[in-house]
Amino acid sequence: MVGVSLLLAGCGSSKSSTASSAPTTAATDTACSAIQAKYPALKGKAVNVGIAPTIPGYETVDPNDPNNLVGFDIDLLKAVSSCAGFTYSFSRADFQTLVPSLQAGRIDMVISNLIASDARAQQVNFVIYQKDEEALIVANGNPKKINGVSDLCGKSLAVFPGTVQAGAAQTQSTACTSSGKPAIDINTYADFNGCLQGVLTGRSDAFINPVSVVALSVAKYPQQLSATPPIPEFRSLIGMAFNKSTTDLRDAVFAATKAVQAKGTEKALFTQWQQDPNDEATASLLP
Repeated sequence: MVGVSLLLAGCGSSKSSTASSAPTTAATDTACSAIQAKYPALKGKAVNVGIAPTIPGYETVDPNDPNNLVGFDIDLLKAVSSCAGFTYSFSRADFQTLVPSLQAGRIDMVISNLIASDARAQQVNFVIYQKDEEALIVANGNPKKINGVSDLCGKSLAVFPGTVQAGAAQTQSTACTSSGKPAIDINTYADFNGCLQGVLTGRSDAFINPVSVVALSVAKYPQQLSATPPIPEFRSLIGMAFNKSTTDLRDAVFAATKAVQAKGTEKALFTQWQQDPNDEATASLLP
């Protein structure tokens, strides 16, 4: 099978919901104070954060306030920025424009359930914070019997531009035909919501997403959608992205993410947003 590990979903106002986290410890306060002392130029700096707020549970528009964003990534950034000492505002954009905008210097960083692939790591720097397990959104009852990677051959797969999934779908389709199976019918939609509607209307057979997003989607449309079990091949790392030239911001966020994880805040946020706390990935840099 060619490119199996690449066939993943890419598939997020500084106000956010309040996180239920572990009590602040003296060690965490000391760590954050040390980070702010090491990076004084970031103290109070306004950081422009790129985000595509369409992924349920991670980053979406607050249904009660369209000026506000809510989700796991929103609350994690709030904790990390508070520790590192900078302020931020969001630049909402289509997902496929986030990395190019970061490379061009139009934004300072990205947090948007962004897969830290090797290809992307040649373009931008990452601070890793999450392990991502994926499953498929399919029609209710899974009538096409799609339960694994090979089952996608000859089926229609929903993707949206700029995701690792979109970039790798053709490679996987070629792998299908090379093994004598039908190609994947790749259906491209504008964003997450378009892909979901594709499955809801029957135009597409499947849509790959993190297991928590799949669960939320099925819970919203229980008569129309089903979820497959987690698929072992669909694993990835998620990270906050930075321009190659802005190493101080990256390094401060890296240190602050480690401090936030040591406090227990990230695991608490996973629980709050109905995700698996075991999906926390020890903070690391890529490349």
